[in-house]
Amino acid sequence: ATHAAIDQLESYLAQDSFSVDNPLAYWNQKRSDGVWPELAQMALDYLTIPATSVDVERAFSFGRQTISLYRHSLRSETIRASIVFGDRCKQGLVNDDELVEWLREKASR
Repeated sequence: ATHAAIDQLESYLAQDSFSVDNPLAYWNQKRSDGVWPELAQMALDYLTIPATSVDVERAFSFGRQTISLYRHSLRSETIRASIVFGDRCKQGLVNDDELVEWLREKASR
């Protein structure tokens, strides 16, 4: 962190508490006015991060199905592989016939 950025944070924190209805507009105005430009940019970067992502929610949902009370001792690599493989199956990226044939060959060894 630069000395100027630290000074900006200290200046911001030295203010009395206040309420803002629209934090994005507040920090955009601070950046436009040149008041705390680095702090304002950091605040805007942080505030504009999406709260959730459908893909992340889907992965956690599928992960919960994979890791039940009875399967909680799986290694992290096994869990990761299972989740990725299951997701690819749902997307139609895995040929079921080829998978069955591969599993039969593996079992016969």
